[in-house]
Amino acid sequence: MNEKRKEALKKIPGLRLTVLYIRNRILDAKAISNFLQERKIKRGNGPIRVGFICQYLPAWSRVEEIYRMMKEDPRFDPVILCVPSGIAKSKLLEPTSLENDVYEHFITHGYPEAINTLVGEATWLDLKQQNFSYIFYPRPYNALMPRPYTSHEVSKYSKICIIMYGVTLTKDIMQITLNRDFMANAYLYFAEFPHIKAYNEERNRLPHHLNLQKTVSVGYPMMERLYIMRNAESQSWSFSKNDFRVIWTPRWTTDLALGGTNFFKYYLRIIDFAGKHKDIDFLLRPHPLAFSHFIETGEMTAEEVSAYKTKCESMPNVSIDKEQPYEATLWQSSVMVSDISGIMPEFFFTGKPLIYCSSNMVLEVSAPIKRMLEGCYTVECEQELFSCLEMLKRGEDPLREKRNIIRDELFSNWNTGICSNIVEILAKETKE
Repeated sequence: MNEKRKEALKKIPGLRLTVLYIRNRILDAKAISNFLQERKIKRGNGPIRVGFICQYLPAWSRVEEIYRMMKEDPRFDPVILCVPSGIAKSKLLEPTSLENDVYEHFITHGYPEAINTLVGEATWLDLKQQNFSYIFYPRPYNALMPRPYTSHEVSKYSKICIIMYGVTLTKDIMQITLNRDFMANAYLYFAEFPHIKAYNEERNRLPHHLNLQKTVSVGYPMMERLYIMRNAESQSWSFSKNDFRVIWTPRWTTDLALGGTNFFKYYLRIIDFAGKHKDIDFLLRPHPLAFSHFIETGEMTAEEVSAYKTKCESMPNVSIDKEQPYEATLWQSSVMVSDISGIMPEFFFTGKPLIYCSSNMVLEVSAPIKRMLEGCYTVECEQELFSCLEMLKRGEDPLREKRNIIRDELFSNWNTGICSNIVEILAKETKE
């Protein structure tokens, strides 16, 4: 390599930082322009109109209680806006189809007031004409929204609110979820922890400084929803005949940069173990993307996935969870076995024992999650996993006291008041 090339390569990191700085300043300028444009809109004195964009169905439980409270509050007029799931790069995957799977889900699950935003071939309901003061998003990813519904466009006429679809576990994931592309245009972010609030304020420093953007640390609304559902019946466990119930939630990818999965390490062994322990019931709840992703990557064939599911369902004490809501299912489980996942803090909140299957992931967990893991049983291999299950089955739970201390330390105020706090924040914001 000649000297000129060596010198040029040395300059690349600095050049990248310069490009990133310029890009961020452009994003700031556009976002500030949108915020100022939205402020000029006059809305009248009627109820505060709030849109809830629904596309990723598991995220609905994060805002469902907020929506319910607003429905019962004369100060608000909440609306469910159903966007089909089949969108990539801000475009419909099937532009000529008028099917909206999300709308059908809400209609069949008791929400006749839900609105189908797909009004024609790749034609969308004009949200600007709906006069929304606030619009909640299910995920902070513009590529998964139709172009007219990206944060760049909507922030021109409505204030964007965001509640994350899962508790932020790692610093790497925080950088992805709090991406500048979306979050530069989000007016109000309801963060779970103070350190996440601080990160978002620092990353979007100028609009926060100008009071055009706000981040509030309120806790995680899903925990309040989870607490409300603590005595509800779970359809997922309807097959169960035993008192000791194990729910297994493996991750969807083997990529260690995304956390990694232990699915292939345990998926056959767990079935063998279940066959030998008929007094233990197992509910398998893989990430919604898991099986389709394994087929796409070639790690499993469609036939292998089908055969595995058939095998599970043929066993009297094993089932695969097909239900969308899972709050009641967590409460009626005795123990969870999980890879690193957003469902872990939710199960930890129940106070029940959690077995964490470690991986060599190249992710750095945040301080609260690191503290949570101190109250989990960490296993490295099959022998440790099954020994831990047998110990818990015998009623031995040496981490119980420590786990409860950590739960109270992290989530002591998360069982009530979060959703009403969010509602009052929006009511106060509107008056100001």
